[in-house]
Amino acid sequence: MSGYEKYKSADKLSVSLDIQGQLTPVGALAWSRRDNRAYFEFGQGFIDRGLPISPFKLPLKAGAAPAPMTPFGGLHGLFNDSLPDGWGRWLLDRLLRQHNVNKDELTPVDRLTYVGTRGMGALRYEPDKAFRDPKTGDDIDLDWLASQAEKIQEEFGEADVDRLYEMQGSSGGARPKIMIGRNTATGRMVPDVGKALPKGFEPWIVKFRSRSNDHPEIGPEEYAYSLMAKACAVEMPETKLLKAAKGKYFAVRRFDRTSRGRMHIQTASGLLDVDHNVPQIDYETLLKMTRALTRHDVHVQQVFRRMVFNVLARNRDDHSKNHAFEMGADGIWKPTPAYDLTLSAGPGGQHSLAISGEGKEPGHKHILGEATRASISKGDAEAIYQQVLVAVDKWSSYAEAAELSEKRIEEVDYLLNRRGRSPKHEVEVATRPPSP
Repeated sequence: MSGYEKYKSADKLSVSLDIQGQLTPVGALAWSRRDNRAYFEFGQGFIDRGLPISPFKLPLKAGAAPAPMTPFGGLHGLFNDSLPDGWGRWLLDRLLRQHNVNKDELTPVDRLTYVGTRGMGALRYEPDKAFRDPKTGDDIDLDWLASQAEKIQEEFGEADVDRLYEMQGSSGGARPKIMIGRNTATGRMVPDVGKALPKGFEPWIVKFRSRSNDHPEIGPEEYAYSLMAKACAVEMPETKLLKAAKGKYFAVRRFDRTSRGRMHIQTASGLLDVDHNVPQIDYETLLKMTRALTRHDVHVQQVFRRMVFNVLARNRDDHSKNHAFEMGADGIWKPTPAYDLTLSAGPGGQHSLAISGEGKEPGHKHILGEATRASISKGDAEAIYQQVLVAVDKWSSYAEAAELSEKRIEEVDYLLNRRGRSPKHEVEVATRPPSP
């Protein structure tokens, strides 16, 4: 085994739902080595409860449901949403290597054991194979954690992989990030490692810079984008720009954790069993799915508004994992608050989700076309378009509030509004590449 210890595979997991303070057994997830894919069976008690945790691809019915062979390596989309990708998967693989576990022998079900009870959303998996019992309560140093993330990205030196992994919370995306507890009264921050936070602390996510993808001022820039999005009624969680001695870091309050407990979250990718790295759906599909899932015009219009924002604010990394929905303990679905709103080039300079068939330069007519197909009136669509247009026109004011440099403000303003000095290399300064 090339120096690796023999890993004892977890062929079967118990799945439960810890939603808004109610812990309920859901069913059993098993890996078939013969078929090389997972099977899931709901418990009868959960079927009787009637909570549609994956209504499109895993309806509530008896019997073992096989996972599709693609796109998630033989795992159901419902459970793939619980696995870290991008930065989180990279950290886990590094940690596995440090603990002499051959990552190539792990099945997707095996990987869920390392998520255990600490993942995003409300799903819990047992057995839980945490490497160590993580500790909370100690103050954290954002600059030090950012430096550890840089060490890992540079592939040199000894970084504290354990600490970074236990604080990343099975999050997705390419950007390095950590989970913290933040005291709103004092500003004190402690690690959020999946345990109950001290009294007075709330769960937040802090993002660090990706050296290969991000502009050096990505923290203030993403904060400015959050202010701009809120100004045009895009629903966002509370956001902040956290300042340390050496850096400024974008922070956002977690929407999968509330005062009532956890929320069940599914991305569009997980709900539809589609790979977010491959253009398989478009905004027409997303809007239709929103209507079928929520059955409410207000929610359809909110997702439409986010589409308009992504177009006018040039956020082209708008793939199916960057759109998500939450289900309450009553089984009612709605869109989650928006997240990962940044200036982004997208795959090949195009939107990940096409707008009326157009990905590279969608305009007013393409937006109105989506409105028609989503049964949004022309008047409502125009009003939303104009509201977003006004907000984007005021980019500079949000950027100044976020303490972005004058040079970067002008660069982005040129890209959004064709004002200011034209950058010499527009493509280079335009945006970061899409997240993997």
